[in-house]
Amino acid sequence: MPKAHHLFTATGWTLNAAMLVSLFLTAVLMLAFGVCALAAAGLVHLPIPAEDLKEIKDISLGLVFVAGMAACASGIFLLALLTLVLLMTARIVKTAETDPFVEDNARRLMQIGWLLLAMQVVGLTADMIMSLFPKEVSDHVQTGFDLSPIGILAVLLIFVLAQIFRRGAQMRDELEGTV
Repeated sequence: MPKAHHLFTATGWTLNAAMLVSLFLTAVLMLAFGVCALAAAGLVHLPIPAEDLKEIKDISLGLVFVAGMAACASGIFLLALLTLVLLMTARIVKTAETDPFVEDNARRLMQIGWLLLAMQVVGLTADMIMSLFPKEVSDHVQTGFDLSPIGILAVLLIFVLAQIFRRGAQMRDELEGTV
C-alpha cells in the first residue's frame, strides 16, 4: 500500500499544481480581456506592427479587439470550468486512500460530467460567435477549441462511472446493514 500512497500524493500535488496554473492563466486572460476592452473603446493604443495589419486593412481595429474580447471570455470560462473539474478530481483522489465508494464521490463525478459537458458547450458557442465575425478577423483571432468526439465520450464515461460509484456506495451500505 505504500506505493499507492505515493501515487495518491503525487496525483494530489499534480492536480493542485494544475489548478494553480489554470488560475494563473485565467488571471492572464482577464487582463487580456481588459486590455482588449480598453483598446476597443479607444482608451488605449496598442502598438501593432503595420505588416500585421495588412490582411485586415478593411476591418476596423475595434472589431478585432471585440473578437479578442470574445476569445478571452471563452478562455476564461473554459479555464474556470477546468479549475472546478480539477478541484472535484482532487477531492476524489483525497478519499481514494480510505473509501472511494461514497455518495460524495458519486456526486462529484456527476458534477465533473456536467462541467465537462459545459466545457464542450462553451467551446462550441465560442466557435459559433467567432464565425459571426468577418473571415479576415476570425482567421486571426481564434478560440482554440474544436468540438471533440473524445470529449463527448469522456463526458459519457464520467456519467457512467458516477453511477458505478453510486451503486458501489449503495452495495457497501447494504452489506454493512446485513452484518
